[in-house]
Amino acid sequence: MKQKLDRTLGMYSALMISIGTMIGSAIFVLAGTSYQTAGPGASLAIFLAGIAAVFTGLSFAELVTVVPKAGGGYVYVKEATGNNIVGFICGWGFWLGYAMSCGLFALGFGNFVHYIFPFIPQMATAYILVVYVAFTNIRGTKSSGTLQNIITTVLVALLMLYVIVGVFHIDMGNQKPFTPFGMSGVFNAMGFLYMTYIGYGLITTASEEVIEPEKTIPKAILISIAAVIVIKTSVFFIGSGILPWNELVPEVTDTPMIDTAMKIGGKFGGYLFAFAGILATLSSINTAVMASSRTSFAMARDNRLPGIFKTVNRRTKTPVFSIIATSVIVVIAVSIRDLEHISTVTSIFSLTGYSLVNVALIIFRKKKPELERKFRVPFFPVTPLLGIGVNLFLIFQLAISDFIALAIALGVIAAGVLYYYLIMPKLKYATKGIATMDIPAIREDKNADQKNEIIIPVSNPKTAEGLLNFGRAIAAAESGTTVVPVKVNVVPDNLLTISDYEVMQQTMSGDEEVISLLKKYEGEPGMKPVLIHSRDAFHAIMSVVHKDKNPLVLMGWHGAGLIKYMHGNITYRMLQEAPADVGLLRIYQRGMNAQENGEEAQKVMPMQFKQILFPYGGGKYSQMTAKVVNRIAKAYGATITLLHVIDHGEDKAETEKYLQASAKRFDQPIKIMVCEGALVEKVVEFSEQYDLVVMGASLDWGIQEMVTGLRTDRVMDLAKCSVLIIKSYDLFLQKKRVRGFLHRTKRAIHQ
Repeated sequence: MKQKLDRTLGMYSALMISIGTMIGSAIFVLAGTSYQTAGPGASLAIFLAGIAAVFTGLSFAELVTVVPKAGGGYVYVKEATGNNIVGFICGWGFWLGYAMSCGLFALGFGNFVHYIFPFIPQMATAYILVVYVAFTNIRGTKSSGTLQNIITTVLVALLMLYVIVGVFHIDMGNQKPFTPFGMSGVFNAMGFLYMTYIGYGLITTASEEVIEPEKTIPKAILISIAAVIVIKTSVFFIGSGILPWNELVPEVTDTPMIDTAMKIGGKFGGYLFAFAGILATLSSINTAVMASSRTSFAMARDNRLPGIFKTVNRRTKTPVFSIIATSVIVVIAVSIRDLEHISTVTSIFSLTGYSLVNVALIIFRKKKPELERKFRVPFFPVTPLLGIGVNLFLIFQLAISDFIALAIALGVIAAGVLYYYLIMPKLKYATKGIATMDIPAIREDKNADQKNEIIIPVSNPKTAEGLLNFGRAIAAAESGTTVVPVKVNVVPDNLLTISDYEVMQQTMSGDEEVISLLKKYEGEPGMKPVLIHSRDAFHAIMSVVHKDKNPLVLMGWHGAGLIKYMHGNITYRMLQEAPADVGLLRIYQRGMNAQENGEEAQKVMPMQFKQILFPYGGGKYSQMTAKVVNRIAKAYGATITLLHVIDHGEDKAETEKYLQASAKRFDQPIKIMVCEGALVEKVVEFSEQYDLVVMGASLDWGIQEMVTGLRTDRVMDLAKCSVLIIKSYDLFLQKKRVRGFLHRTKRAIHQ
C-alpha cells in the first residue's frame, strides 16, 4: 500500500517550528549562567554559537534533500554509517540530550510561575510540569499547529519590543569590561549556548509534511538561524546594558531577564516577561520530551534498545514506556538543579551528535555522488569539516572548564558503548503491540497513468467495503480505470518531532480494521490503496483528487441529521470545493428494519443494481449526472428508467418525446416514465421497485444548510432502495463567487 505524509506545512510554519524551539532556553533559562561565565561578553558568545550552528545547519539542509524519509540527526547518521556503533552513539546522545534539556525547561518554568505566584514553590511546579507533559504525551493529546504559530509569533513580538524599548535604557558603562574573564570565558559560554540552537534540526523530522521540502527546509533552516542569532544577541546585549552583569548571575537572582524587564517597564514589564517565559518553556519541554521518547522508540525499532521501548499502547497509539523512561531522566535532571552542569552535559551530547551529522554528509557525498540534491552545501568539504572542527573545539572548551560535566558525559557514552557490545546482542526484542506494516520511502510515480480514477475516501469500517465493491464494479467494466482507496490518519501537529516514518506509523497507526481491509486489495489489478498521514483530512484527500483530471469521488452517506449543519464537515466541503464529480452512496438492504439499515446495510455487499431509477430533469446537472449513470448501468448490466415528474397541465407527450431523444445518450436499455406530482414523493414511492436511485445535486444544494440539496437530502433519507447523489463538477459554477451569487439570488426568490 502506498503511504505518505500530507504536505501541509508552508514556509511560515517551518520557520515557527524552528524559531520556537531555538528561542526559549538561552534567554529564559541560561541567561544568568551565561553572564556568570562570560560577563557582558555573553552576547558575543551567543552570536558566535549561532555562527557555529550555521555550518551544521547547512549539512542538515543538504541531508534533508538526500534521505528520502522523515528523520533528523539520528536517521541521517544511521543511514550513512549503516546503523553501526557510530549511529548508535548518535542516537544515544540525542535521546539523553533531549531528555536532559527538559530539566532546564522545567526549572525555568518553575522559576517563572514562582515569580508570578510566589506562594507556589519552584521545584513543585517543575515536577508537576514533568508529570503533566508525560501524561499528555502518553494520552496522545493533539496540539494545535495554529496555536504553536501564535505562541511563537507572540514570543518574537515580545522580545523585539524588549529590544526596541530597551535600547533607550542602556547604560554602556555596564558593558565594561566586555570580557572580564577573557575569550576563554566567551568560548566556555559559547559551548553550552550552542545547544540552544539545535532546534533547527527538528524541522528536518517533518520533511515529508513540508510543501516543497527541498526548497522550503533549507531556506527555513538558514532564515531561522539568522533570525534567532539577531534576537538572542540583541536581548543579551540589552540585558547586560540595562543592569550590571554581576547583578544578573545565579548567586544574585533566579530571574535575571525579568529583572531587566522590570527596570524597563516596572512590575508590568516583569510579569509580561515571566508570562513569555512560561509559554516558551512549556512549548519547548513538550517538544523535547516527544523528540527524546521517539528517538528511543526509533532505536528500539532498529533493535538497538530493548523491545519494551517500542511497545505501543493500542488505545492511545503512543510508546508509553519510551515516554516514561524519558520522563524519569527529566525528573533526575530537575532534581540535580544544577543548570551549569546540566547544560554542559547536554551540550556535549548535542555537539557529539551534530559532529556526526557533518560526518554523515561527507559519507553521503562519497557513497552516493550521483543523487540529485536540490540544495548543496557550499564550499564542500570545507563547510562540514569546519562544522566538525567547531563542534570538537567547543567540546574541548567545555571539557577543560567543567571536568565534572565531562566525566558525567564520558561515563554515559561509555555506558552506551558497553551496552552496545555486551548487553544488546543478548537481548530478545519483544514485538508485542507492534504492527508490522512496512513504510516505504515515498517516490512519486510520474509515469503512472492517472486517468479515469475512482477515488474512494474510507474511514468507517462499516461502510468501507460497500464503497470499495461499488467502485470496483464500475472500474471492472472500463478499460484503464483505477480505484484509489484513500485512508487518512489524522496525526498530531507535534508529529514533526518523530524521527522516522516507521515511528510515526506505529504511534499513529489509525484504524487497523480499515487498513487491514485495504491491504487485502493491495496488489489487485486496478486497485491502488493510499495511506496518508496528515494534520488535515480534507487537505489530504484533495491532494489525491488534484492529481487527476475530473475523477469520480465516492463517499459514504452517514445521514443528514448528523452533518447537515456542520459546514466544516469533509462531505460538505468535498461537495463544495472538490474539482471532481462527487458521489454520496447510501446502501439500503431490503429485509432490514430502519435501525439496521444505513451503515450495517453497506456491509452487505456485493449488491446487484439491475434496475436503476434516474430522475431526469433535462438540465445541465442532469446531463452531467447521466454520464455517471451510464457508467454504473454498464458495470451492472442494468436497465435505466428515466423518470420525469411534471406539473399539472404540462404536456406529457412532449416530455416523453424529449426523454426518448435523451435516451440515446445511454448505452444500456432505457425505460421512460412520466407522471404528475411532487418529485420527492414520487421518487420515494417508486423506489421500492428499484435497486438504485441516482440523482444529480441541483443548484439548491447548500441552500437551507442541507448537505446535497433540499430534495436530494430527503430522497436519501426516505427512499426504500439504495441511493447515489452525484454532484457533477463544473469549472464555472464551482467558483465561489459564482456560487455565492447563485445562493443569494435563490434566497431572494424564496423570500
